[in-house]
Amino acid sequence: MLSVELYILVFILAFLAIAKSSDFLVGSLSYLSRAFGISEYLAAFIFMSLATSFPELFVGITSSLKGIPEFSLGNILGANIINITLVIGLIIFIGNGLKVEGKISKRNFWIISIAAFLPIFLASDGMVSRSDGALLILAFILYLLTLYKEKEYFSKTISLHNGLHPSLKIFGHLLFFALALVILILSANAIVWAGENLAAKTTLGIMLFGAVFVSLGTALPEVAFGVRARLKRHVSMAIGNSLGSVAFNSTFIVGLVGLINPIKTNISFDFVFLAFTLFLGLFMFNMFVFSKAFISKKEGAALLAVYGLFLAFECCKYFLPLF
Repeated sequence: MLSVELYILVFILAFLAIAKSSDFLVGSLSYLSRAFGISEYLAAFIFMSLATSFPELFVGITSSLKGIPEFSLGNILGANIINITLVIGLIIFIGNGLKVEGKISKRNFWIISIAAFLPIFLASDGMVSRSDGALLILAFILYLLTLYKEKEYFSKTISLHNGLHPSLKIFGHLLFFALALVILILSANAIVWAGENLAAKTTLGIMLFGAVFVSLGTALPEVAFGVRARLKRHVSMAIGNSLGSVAFNSTFIVGLVGLINPIKTNISFDFVFLAFTLFLGLFMFNMFVFSKAFISKKEGAALLAVYGLFLAFECCKYFLPLF
């Protein structure tokens, strides 16, 4: 058994690695979005969100092959809550607000909200079957095709041609993107590993740690990337990654898990509570977006408060067995 000091050191180093790799990812993705003639929002939505959802994808496939696919569904719901409340709340709060541009973007937020609830609706009969899984994957493909047809996501670009062919730079940024992404994912896994071992050495218990840190660990790439993108003033990229992860988690990952092994669900209080928290976060975000073109810092704090209350309730379940 390793010492507590070593676990703490791994924890700190992993966080530093995540911060630095996120910095590289923002810069590379910004360049690549211009090089390929697409907006930063679409680039983050497609490329970054798919990549940062690898932890959820890995958990989903593993749990399905082990015969416990419902574990993946719970993880997806928890990760989506984090993306909508914690990640977007932080993006708004640390940036002193968020300006929302374009009618297409506002409509897109509602579509993603529907996608987030699609697996919950399909699970309401007690199972996400293989046909449900195929439907979810089809929904994800159709949504990507819809994005491709929207000209707004292909107009906000900057020409990179300055007399030199940019192929070499594009290859370099693709390489940096891939390397930084590997570091990001490995660092997130290291944090989860170190945190689990630290929890075993404290009075918190593994159950409380799972509610607070493990679910956050699988969504940690989105948290780190979103914060770094916002600090570097790439707002569209930050929002695109977070919402893209929600869409990818809810449709493609749950669909794939359902295809491998149908997900039997128990419509318990915990399931309803997770669904309600996700609904509350999505409803608040969409109301903020549609009420005006600017989401204030106070509204960002309200989203963070939803996540804080969610954590507080999970802590009460651990400390008060009557729940």
